[in-house]
Amino acid sequence: MKHNILILCIVLALVAIVGHLWVTTDGGRLPCQLCRPSFRNSMALPDLVAKTLPAVVELRPGFANWLGAGVLISNDGWIMTAGHVVEDQEVMIATMIDGVKYMSVLIITDPNDDIAILKIDIKDAPYVRMSKVYPRLGQSVYIIGHPLGVFNSVSAGIMSNIHIDEAPFGVDLIMTDAEVTGGNSGGGVFDTSGCLIGIVVAETVYFTGIEANLAVPVSKGRELLNGYLRTQEAETTCDCVDVSFVR
Repeated sequence: MKHNILILCIVLALVAIVGHLWVTTDGGRLPCQLCRPSFRNSMALPDLVAKTLPAVVELRPGFANWLGAGVLISNDGWIMTAGHVVEDQEVMIATMIDGVKYMSVLIITDPNDDIAILKIDIKDAPYVRMSKVYPRLGQSVYIIGHPLGVFNSVSAGIMSNIHIDEAPFGVDLIMTDAEVTGGNSGGGVFDTSGCLIGIVVAETVYFTGIEANLAVPVSKGRELLNGYLRTQEAETTCDCVDVSFVR
């Protein structure tokens, strides 16, 4: 009897050791904390949201029934958004987090990349910095926008793909599994430092039922704005001027 108990103990110990190795080795199952978006090595997500939220505005046309979001990228009122949020409107109403409204003027748009730049007359506006580093596959991200008209909503996920340039999209886009729906368009995709890495442009559902939440890399908007400023020989406090473009 004692001999059988000893054998049973040895077997159970071996099972425990093998199970531990299977969970922790590179070829095995990932620890559960690595299976979810992680903000461990940065500010906590609520703190990041509090930091970036004031820079996200709601955009509405004066006499139409749609809305979208935009992101302030300088303290003197430059706003980056999706081109289809603006459509053919020359003026949009920009609502800040405190409810104050500004008339934003369309400055330049690129229909090919679905990016638009607007301007409001403001000083010392809250704004976010644009990342100078191209997104990395698998990095944690979060999105702020106005899905279904719900002001300043947040979703989080990872960067699922960093180069989508084939049909049916036709332009270079990035993809995230952070939830996106109507009203998120023009909102910001942010990294774990609170820097802007993309502008939400679409939610697409493949025939398989898989959702693809798409954004334009912020480098596209930076390039568009820099080109305009150089043409106009204008000055701005925007931190995107005269920096190396991310390709």
